[in-house]
Amino acid sequence: MKMNIVTTTCVFPPEHSVEGALLRLAALGYRHLDLAMDYCVQNKDCPFSTDAWEPWAQNLRELAEKNGVSYTHSHAFGNAALGAELFRCFGVCRVLGAKYTVVHPIHKRADGGVIEGDDEFLSVNVPAYQALLEEAEKNNVILLSENLLWGATIPPEGLSALVDEVNSPYLGWCYDAGHANARGTGSKALLDVKNVPLSLHIHDNRGRRDDHMLPGDGNIDWKEFLDVLLEIGYKGDVVMEAHHQSLYAPDEERDAILSELLARAEKMRAYLMAKQ
Repeated sequence: MKMNIVTTTCVFPPEHSVEGALLRLAALGYRHLDLAMDYCVQNKDCPFSTDAWEPWAQNLRELAEKNGVSYTHSHAFGNAALGAELFRCFGVCRVLGAKYTVVHPIHKRADGGVIEGDDEFLSVNVPAYQALLEEAEKNNVILLSENLLWGATIPPEGLSALVDEVNSPYLGWCYDAGHANARGTGSKALLDVKNVPLSLHIHDNRGRRDDHMLPGDGNIDWKEFLDVLLEIGYKGDVVMEAHHQSLYAPDEERDAILSELLARAEKMRAYLMAKQ
């Protein structure tokens, strides 16, 4: 099992070109990327939002292959309520060869109130994700729901139940360690969840805000987190979503931050691989 190290591309601001981000990350030693399509939407110069999205994605894949890099993960924009608006994200995954894309669950009612109960969460989200499955299968991409920061989206049990209810090989879930810590849900909650997450979002904070810091710069107990992953039999990649320090740094400081992020990810991966 390789257990690849992956980083989100939103370690660079939206105005930074996707191609430029790829080349910078490849030069630093990253070999697997998570395309932040929510940032592509914000870049007016990116062909993602135009009719030229498919040749753009093909050129991006060729550039990645030329530089020894692959897109294995991605993050769609919006949430499952967007329906067909998400289909372009799935098409980009197909062209790039990305296996997973995170599609956030619906966390608000039509009146703006936060969905709190598990029953309501499932009643809203099960049909929303089911409506996406046919297109996901056409594009050979697995959709991942994610624990967020509000109401019924906080505890991992709800996401595991969602996966059960939808019951499709094209839906799984992603555990976001930073979101859990910011809302007081420690990694031990994973021990009581039926469905093992297929992916992770690894980043740190001090338990108050969603800071997306490098692991080790906040107060998450990372040894406990890694030991829990081993106990539940996690077999996926080490996916870093620790982007804020790089995102908001002067450009000349980014390479040093991203090199340190890679070094910390390598230590996590080594710990997991040694104990499997």
